[in-house]
Amino acid sequence: MNLETFELERIQSEWEHLVKYNLSESGVKPLSVSEFLSPGQVEDLLKIPLGYTQTNGTIPLREAISLPFPVGAESVLVTNGGAEANFLVSWWLLKEINPAGKILLMTPNYMQIQGVWKALGGSVVPFRLMMGRNRWEVDLEGLKAGLSKDVIAIAVCNPNNPCGSILDSQEMKAIADIAEDNSLWVISDEVYQGAELDGNKTPSMFDLHEKVFVTASLSKAFGLPGLRLGWAITPSEKIANELWAYSDYTTICPSALSDWLATIALQPDTRKMLETRTHRIVNKNWPLLRDWMDSHGETFDYLAPQAAAICFPRINLSITSLEFVHRLLREKSVLLTPGEHFGVAGHLRLGYGCEADYLSGALDLVSEMLSEL
Repeated sequence: MNLETFELERIQSEWEHLVKYNLSESGVKPLSVSEFLSPGQVEDLLKIPLGYTQTNGTIPLREAISLPFPVGAESVLVTNGGAEANFLVSWWLLKEINPAGKILLMTPNYMQIQGVWKALGGSVVPFRLMMGRNRWEVDLEGLKAGLSKDVIAIAVCNPNNPCGSILDSQEMKAIADIAEDNSLWVISDEVYQGAELDGNKTPSMFDLHEKVFVTASLSKAFGLPGLRLGWAITPSEKIANELWAYSDYTTICPSALSDWLATIALQPDTRKMLETRTHRIVNKNWPLLRDWMDSHGETFDYLAPQAAAICFPRINLSITSLEFVHRLLREKSVLLTPGEHFGVAGHLRLGYGCEADYLSGALDLVSEMLSEL
């Protein structure tokens, strides 16, 4: 394997705990255990044996994950974060379908799948989300132009990271039709589902095509990234069992505490409470970020996000977005993420899922940096 440096994760790992302000996160402020457990559940938590769990996820957890989907627990594989789910699905596709296969990757995107795909011997063909007048629009003609006999899958992130955009129903159906017409698999990263600003949950690609993997986790819409608990929804028990065999060679099983806590988090009432909290945070903080960008005249060209605590404005500066990010973290102790780390230069990803006062303090320092350029 020839691994490329995962630049987004590297800059976050190196700096997020050192800077005064971190706006590089794409989720909302994490909860503590006591904020979503009752006192009785806290007592139960203290009694959990710290042994191995069911390695593909306990049945109650897989049942809770499967509730929104037309499959049962047997079609679910629990993973250590959504990242492991993306890795295992990519590995399975390249091993079981075509070891030198190509994937059509929506860009901008969280670039893990690109790095994994290349490292495992495949190749990546991007297709674009483009800034339209009122929304980010998928380049369907570009997607079609990337088709070839070696393409085995299409990867989408919906709602999108870093844009915070949502594919409309026509775009989703068009992608599903292209996949069906060409017998392609779809990897649909739906980790931001449930973080929509209008409260209307984004439909899943799983319902539109027979050959779809849905990957997600508790990290973004739920505000529980520290549990490192993700999953893959597969079309059948057979495929889930094959993915399970692949996970035997990676992390073996989720942690006992994460499995138990995730089962509670995904119960309908608790899930609704967590998503309501996220909805409240993004709707409170988005106007703060929007007004701040508007105050900087033509420096920022943006489309309002539809979901997630992120915005991806184009910036008009005398330096690159990557150079700006590095100057900002060193001179002002504020961490943002540059568009280069999502496959699109000239943009910044601004995370606004933190406390409002924290967000305002960080933006004041970004303003200082902009005034000094």
